[in-house]
Amino acid sequence: MPGLKKNRKRPNTIAFHVSNEEKIAIETRINVSGLPKSEFYIGSCLNEKLEVIGGKFGSDRLSVQLENMNIFLRNAELIYDKNQKIIKDYTDEICAITKRLNALNEAVIEIQKENLELQKVILESRYFNEELLKIMKEKN
Repeated sequence: MPGLKKNRKRPNTIAFHVSNEEKIAIETRINVSGLPKSEFYIGSCLNEKLEVIGGKFGSDRLSVQLENMNIFLRNAELIYDKNQKIIKDYTDEICAITKRLNALNEAVIEIQKENLELQKVILESRYFNEELLKIMKEKN
């Protein structure tokens, strides 16, 4: 309504765009300050020092914001602790798997050594069989 602005102390409007994160941060600061939004914006833009206003209403708003922050921090701590436990469990499992793989590796190496010994015996047997056949042919 155009006619309502002419007798106002502040007849001009200023608007600006912010991201969702910026909006949340600004609204949190407004709630903590206890100031009306318009006074907060004007004070912020004019580089004035903003002070928290005391009183029941302001302190109630501040206590709600502090409780919200406290809940957020407790939730963050629970998530961190849960993630640390998951990381520890995975690390323990990886360590156990690595030990099992090392044991299997050692068993495979032992089997390969035994296989080499058996191959030597087979080759020696073939050699002796060939020699025995030669001797038998010579006698015949």
